[in-house]
Amino acid sequence: MNDSTPQDSYATYIRCDDDPWLLLDSTSGAEIKLCRLTPSTGEIVCLIRVPAGQTLAKHYHAGTVVVYTIDGTWSYNEGWNASPGDVVYEPAGSTHAPTMTGTGPTTIFAIIQGGFEFVDEQDQITARCTWKNLNDIYVDHCQKNDLKMRDLTA
Repeated sequence: MNDSTPQDSYATYIRCDDDPWLLLDSTSGAEIKLCRLTPSTGEIVCLIRVPAGQTLAKHYHAGTVVVYTIDGTWSYNEGWNASPGDVVYEPAGSTHAPTMTGTGPTTIFAIIQGGFEFVDEQDQITARCTWKNLNDIYVDHCQKNDLKMRDLTA
């Protein structure tokens, strides 16, 4: 007989419609909307929106990433275009610069393990995106624009 007691699991409802889009990459005009940040694992759950025809700055992922395409199309120029409903799995250690291939903006939902780093053509780090600094950017933006904040880690 198993003596373990099942634990109740509670889901967290996240309403992020009212949360702001934050500038992620000034070169491409990409924006990020933070849905959830998990300090214990470094996980970032977010939406990313990039204008049509733009290429997101080259970046490196130390952990895995799962991307679900909501609107638009995009590619790593590897012979495929992700369209609405498509899922792309990015392995840990990958570096890429996705290009938006459709006629309108592309919006994706992403679960990013451990953050990511923007890199230049010599693969030198130009910016780090961790749960902590993205949270700081969110708080600063909300304070400067007199917006209601929510705890992104709750």
